[in-house]
Amino acid sequence: MKAVVAAAGRGKRLMPLTADIPKPLIPIQGTPLLEYLLRGLCWAGVSEAVVVVRYLGEKVRQAFGDGSQLGIELTYAWQAGPDGTGSALLAAESLVGEEPFMLLWGDVLMDPENYRRIQAAYSACPCDLLSGLNWLDDPSTGAAVYVDGDRIVDIEEKPDSAGASTHWNQAGLFVCAREVIAAARECGLSPREEVEFTSAVQRLIRYDSPRRIRWMPVEGFWSDVGTPEALARLNADPAVKHLLR
Repeated sequence: MKAVVAAAGRGKRLMPLTADIPKPLIPIQGTPLLEYLLRGLCWAGVSEAVVVVRYLGEKVRQAFGDGSQLGIELTYAWQAGPDGTGSALLAAESLVGEEPFMLLWGDVLMDPENYRRIQAAYSACPCDLLSGLNWLDDPSTGAAVYVDGDRIVDIEEKPDSAGASTHWNQAGLFVCAREVIAAARECGLSPREEVEFTSAVQRLIRYDSPRRIRWMPVEGFWSDVGTPEALARLNADPAVKHLLR
């Protein structure tokens, strides 16, 4: 299964660190953030990945090249359209082919065993979208997800911390069929003037996709890398080194 890594963001909350270093190249315990993801994908049996870049994207391409040093074949897509995770997905559309593919947020570290688990779960029960979810005390910094059994029934991007009645958070790991790309293309700009992946999910929910939108829990280590505080925690956490496969 091919993978797409959305790694085009500016890393505004990490300024001034990201003033001249793209977020995918930020070192965590001496290893660039993106390398953790790519090595984990390779370990999980993924042989091809598309890395979506924009801000200082040429530095990312120069750092990882064709991926041969990591044992994975890399191609690059340049996000020329609006901001947003849905826009990153659309940038990779011509490179993913017709088969289902994995999608990862490039600023999330997790146990790469989840990369294996989501492929196996999708193979056992194919659907339009299989989303990894993790449990957070406050999902307001990400996307709050509402579930019913094994189905996702609603999702809200960056909800008010007092308004969310769920603790499930969109964990930044998915398997997508081509229907997800079609939904992203049709959903338009959000109030934040972005093409958001959550809008594509909402569109699939609204039309009650016959192949369903399913979820699985992400297990083990999980952390976003969006703030200086999170980066400091990761650099001090001995568990991080065990994520390198």
